[in-house]
This record gives sequence, structure tokens and C-alpha cells, in this order.
Amino acid sequence: MWSRAVDRIRPRTALRWLLPAAWPVRLTFGAAAATTLLVAALTTQPAIGLAVVIVITHDVFGLWASFAIHELGHAVVLGTAPGVSAITLERTSLRLSVTPHGSILGRDAFLAAVLGPLCCVAIGLLLWALAPQSFLHIWYLVHGVFLTPLFSDGRTMLRAAAAWRARIPLPASDSGPEKTV
Repeated sequence: MWSRAVDRIRPRTALRWLLPAAWPVRLTFGAAAATTLLVAALTTQPAIGLAVVIVITHDVFGLWASFAIHELGHAVVLGTAPGVSAITLERTSLRLSVTPHGSILGRDAFLAAVLGPLCCVAIGLLLWALAPQSFLHIWYLVHGVFLTPLFSDGRTMLRAAAAWRARIPLPASDSGPEKTV
């Protein structure tokens, strides 16, 4: 697991957090895609090659990018919220997450919970309007489900709405914020 407490999200830190995310899946998928493309080229089957390119596009620009944008949406609000002393960016082999430290007003917690999925939904609507035949919009629109109480974003929204004007204590940072480059 990779974890880093930061006082602000800077592009270099965000890239170090996002690029190696879910590397076992990326490595396995990349090896399978490369092998399939090689077989398609050797057997002169352009339809197979085109299908693999479409799947790779959906993996990178749909699945992976939508989750990166979702988490960055949370991080942007949390980074500007008064009382948030640090944000811990965590990455495991299969997951990205953002954990704020300090305290936060209920309305800011609500906005942080909503902004991640809503960024994706907005991008999904834009993609649907501009390129509906690509079907990339589906990856982004599905993030709307995270606003339901079945998921932590939806549960956070409900708790934060109940404490709209109250200051909510957050976990203390163990190491304190690191200066980012």
C-alpha cells in the first residue's frame, strides 16, 4: 500500500498517486491485450485488433480515468475546505482513496462527497452529447450510483447533510502533512 499525507494536491503528487494504481490489473490486462494484438497482426485479422483497441480505450479512458476523476473531485474540495489539515492519498493494488484529517464543516463534507461522483456524471453527459457511439459515457454516468446510501459517498452525504453547519472531527494525521513538490 502507498500512502502519503499532503497539505495540497499538486500535479506531481497526483500523478505519483494515480499512475501506478491497480497495477496488477493493468499489467495482466496489458499483457493480454498485447498478446491479442500480436495474434491479430500475425493472422491478419484487423477486426480482432480493432476490438482490442476499443477495449483498451474503454479500460484507460473509461474505467480507470473515471475513478481517477472521481477521487480527484473529492480531493479538490477537501483541499480547499477550512479545517482540513491534511489529506491522505492511499493506493493499494486495487483501490484509490482520499482521507481528510482535521475537521470539516458538514456542508464541506457534503460537497466533497457529492463532487466526486458528480464530476463523473457531468463528464458522462458531455461524452454522451458529443460521442454517443463511443459508449465511454456509460463508465462516467454509472458513478451516479455512488450517491446512494449503499456506498460511502451516499452515506457521507446523509451524515453531512444532518450536520450541515456543525464542525465534524476527522481522523488525526499520524505523520502530519508533507510538503509537496
